[in-house]
Amino acid sequence: MPETLIWSVVMAVHSLWLAARAEGLGMGWVSIVEPMELQETLDVNRSWTLVAYLCVGWPEDESETPLLEAAAWDKRLPKEELVLKR
Repeated sequence: MPETLIWSVVMAVHSLWLAARAEGLGMGWVSIVEPMELQETLDVNRSWTLVAYLCVGWPEDESETPLLEAAAWDKRLPKEELVLKR
């Protein structure tokens, strides 16, 4: 199963995210990039696959509200739409 490599990277990102937050670091997964352009900008081998472009650092301020929601770019779905009750 060759896709296992990519999913292993995703799990590593997840673990990094949890560890970063436990230490008070902020982390964001940048999703508004064009993979081919980034590959060219970073001058990496064309056989590589971009899995994640991450920003990690100390946040300027702490907030319970995600930045995309605070900027009115997107809003959080109500938990009733996300949690399945049986």
